[in-house]
Amino acid sequence: MGGDRQAFSQLFEARYPGLYAFALKLTRSPVLSEEIIQDVFLNIWLNRSGLGNVANFRAYLHRIARNLSLNALRNIAKHKVLVGDFEADENFPDHSTEYALDYKDTVALMHKAIEKLPPQQQQVYNLCHKEGLTYEQAALRLNIAPATVHSHMKGALRGLRVYFKKMGIPMVIVALILR
Repeated sequence: MGGDRQAFSQLFEARYPGLYAFALKLTRSPVLSEEIIQDVFLNIWLNRSGLGNVANFRAYLHRIARNLSLNALRNIAKHKVLVGDFEADENFPDHSTEYALDYKDTVALMHKAIEKLPPQQQQVYNLCHKEGLTYEQAALRLNIAPATVHSHMKGALRGLRVYFKKMGIPMVIVALILR
């Protein structure tokens, strides 16, 4: 870009709609998505001197947008936890039962989604996510190749995303709640 404002303006006009739609899909918030995409382009402008080293610029933009979207969602979740601390004060209404029920419902939905996976994918998902095994450790336990574990995990995560999408729940939110 070489600091060329005209080129930057053309880049912004060309890439903004697609990046905005991508961020909106992740965050489900038009306001937050707009802020995120503005931050993406601010990042691009500030680091324009190093952009010559980027092999796939479109993927680079999407990676920045994805990372900023996930960071924003994490910050929102952390804020809700902090606000939850203040809610323990007698001046704030007690929502702990409501939050506990929401968490319980989310866990139940996750279990239901896992049960819908094929047996191999269930087994790999449980070993890697619930027991915390690496792909190599799971492969040893199941007597299969690590690449097969990776393939089953990929299928499991795809199946979970499809399930939650059908339920109208963004997978990002589920991942944040169940961390």
